[in-house]
Amino acid sequence: MIGKPFDFLRLAARQLTAKRLRVTLTVLGIAVGVAAVIGILAIGQGIRDQAVETIREQSDLSLVEVAPSSQNGTTQLLTDARAETIRGMPHVVAIMPAIRDVAATRRQTYLSIVAVRQGDLDAVIKPVLLRGEGLETNSTAAVFGYNVRERLQRSDGIRVGDTFLAQFRDYNETGIPYDTSVNLTAAGLMGQSDNEFDEFVLIDLDTERLIRGSDTPYTSIFVRIDDPGNVFAFVEEVRARGLTATGAFEQIEAVNRFMDMLVMIFTLFAAFALIVGCLMIMTTMITSVYERTREIGITMAVGASEGDVVRLVLLECLLIGVLGGIAGDAIGVLFSLFVNLAGRPFVIAQLGADFSDLFGSEIAHVTPEMLVAGLGIAVFFSLLAGIYPAIKAARLSPVDAIRGLI
Repeated sequence: MIGKPFDFLRLAARQLTAKRLRVTLTVLGIAVGVAAVIGILAIGQGIRDQAVETIREQSDLSLVEVAPSSQNGTTQLLTDARAETIRGMPHVVAIMPAIRDVAATRRQTYLSIVAVRQGDLDAVIKPVLLRGEGLETNSTAAVFGYNVRERLQRSDGIRVGDTFLAQFRDYNETGIPYDTSVNLTAAGLMGQSDNEFDEFVLIDLDTERLIRGSDTPYTSIFVRIDDPGNVFAFVEEVRARGLTATGAFEQIEAVNRFMDMLVMIFTLFAAFALIVGCLMIMTTMITSVYERTREIGITMAVGASEGDVVRLVLLECLLIGVLGGIAGDAIGVLFSLFVNLAGRPFVIAQLGADFSDLFGSEIAHVTPEMLVAGLGIAVFFSLLAGIYPAIKAARLSPVDAIRGLI
């Protein structure tokens, strides 16, 4: 027997089959805990996937805005050299250096100004002009975002083709405010883009620097990434360079943080079921050790070492863990199927048909990684539960065990 793994496995399997009812209940105990974990993770993953897919459909994930960042009192400014560095980063298709500003009309209607170059705008945003023309270098042309046109027309009577007064506020050395008035021409109107550019008034970058000064640094660099899947790698590299990055991807980050926290909380409750299963295994193995005291004593008397006894008991726990993990995975998959078949119609019936697209075809989504993790958890807790019974069995005195004194 000693040194032969197959013999150990055969003995462990024989011991388990000798107490079928007890082992079955123990396996079910660990399986319920694993199924609870699988079910919680599956529902969390399903909701996460649906939320992310909704964000992908409604947002431009491949557009990222890079901005300066202050760390330890030092501000990382966006210069031409830094802009070229960003242009050369992996997955970057095009960049659009920009200066954000604010202004007001004669009737004090707020304007969110973004100064860019037309060539960069075409490369990064690819706007569709519904009316008029685009920007021209050193001109007073202004292009309205889709939502700006209606607001200015209603409050100031400004239409495409009109010239209007824009007041740019600044402060002198003593902190006293003063306004610089500039006549801008509403040269064009962009089509609806369903992003923040619908709220912007675009002017030429050189015109902005004539207003604010030729040394005015960029406040933003809009970056077009080749694929939404590469956005997070780009953002990570940008942040590593001491800059900040914003965009629609932040919604996915927020969803992931929220779902991670929610799943962690519910998994803690599922962990209690695993602990109960662990205690059941420990009780089963301690009882088994007491029932097999004479057998263990004889085994040790004929040459089995303490290590052999420990391996035998742990192997029994391993088999219980494997069976419990497989059963738990199966129950978890069946639970997820039930949630998808019965739970989705119930949710829609409660919330209304308007929410049907929110959940897609799956509320719960099981991945292969979850099943592997479920099996691993079952095996881990089973082996953990078997340590004490294994050590107790190994420390039996062969002579006393054979006499039945223990």
